[in-house]
Amino acid sequence: MKFLVISTYPPMKCGIAAYASQMVSQLRKEGHVVDIFSPEEGNGDFTTDKKKINVLTIIRFCIFYDAIILQYHPSFFYPDSKGDNLLGTLKIHLFFILLFIILRRKLEIIIHEFPGTHESAPDRLGETIKWFFSPKLVFHTQKEVDDFQASYFRLSPNRYELRSPHAYYSRFRDISQKDARKELNISENALVFLCIGFIQPHKGFDRAVFGFKNIQTDDKQLYIVGSLRLELEEYIRYLDSLKRTAEKRSNIHVIERYLSDEEFDTWISASDIIVIPYREIWSSAVLGRAKVFDKRVIASDVGGLSEQLSDGDFLFQSDDELAEIFESF
Repeated sequence: MKFLVISTYPPMKCGIAAYASQMVSQLRKEGHVVDIFSPEEGNGDFTTDKKKINVLTIIRFCIFYDAIILQYHPSFFYPDSKGDNLLGTLKIHLFFILLFIILRRKLEIIIHEFPGTHESAPDRLGETIKWFFSPKLVFHTQKEVDDFQASYFRLSPNRYELRSPHAYYSRFRDISQKDARKELNISENALVFLCIGFIQPHKGFDRAVFGFKNIQTDDKQLYIVGSLRLELEEYIRYLDSLKRTAEKRSNIHVIERYLSDEEFDTWISASDIIVIPYREIWSSAVLGRAKVFDKRVIASDVGGLSEQLSDGDFLFQSDDELAEIFESF
């Protein structure tokens, strides 16, 4: 088959771009022809020179492909503030309805996020009408399905599919824990907890630091590894606060670095437990990568994270509960 994937795409620093890249690799391994349509920062076969993806442009491609996969996040298509551009938002709603009608038999929509209960009443009405015309939707967790139905309307079983957020994941680097630790200069005997990914307040890495407050032994080590996705003043202050705390502790480390896929997997392999203390999230690509390496996970009870956990993982609801989990090891 010949596929067109519409998404952000590497080298863009975006979790959905990484997801799309791994999906494309999997489809190509299966023998399919796959093209990518992305914003100009992405390394797509086709790109747009605008900040947003024009929905009508997608329709132009439809006759050339057997299937079109759209990675949906509202920020890819809509104004950053819908309320400030009601006419533009309405126009995009209508374009989507047209897209859904024309490409109904070809189009797969993978929902990564939708506004839901955060919308104003007019916005929610527009979204409801738009999604009423959509083909089958793909969600990562049942929690997302439930939130969608609470925001818009009930979906019949044939209107949606649940697909694991790491369904297309594979190892970018197959390295043993021992070799990974040697490469990263991490003690071979320590119990290593890892927070990894973009550093920003909603990721809650400070919750892991707080949870480590009573851990005085160097036998347990907490590593926070990642970079700022956006150079916002709030995010810079947040990172600086993490660094200041780490400087006072021998068992807490903050490593500011944008990681390649191979480096990311090296850190995952080197760790014992992946800590995902997010304050808000839909589903987690980091948790998905942890499962590729069969790592245990400690995750906060937000979004659909609980559905991604396995036996032996930990789910917490408060900072004190997270501290108790750390101490229990």
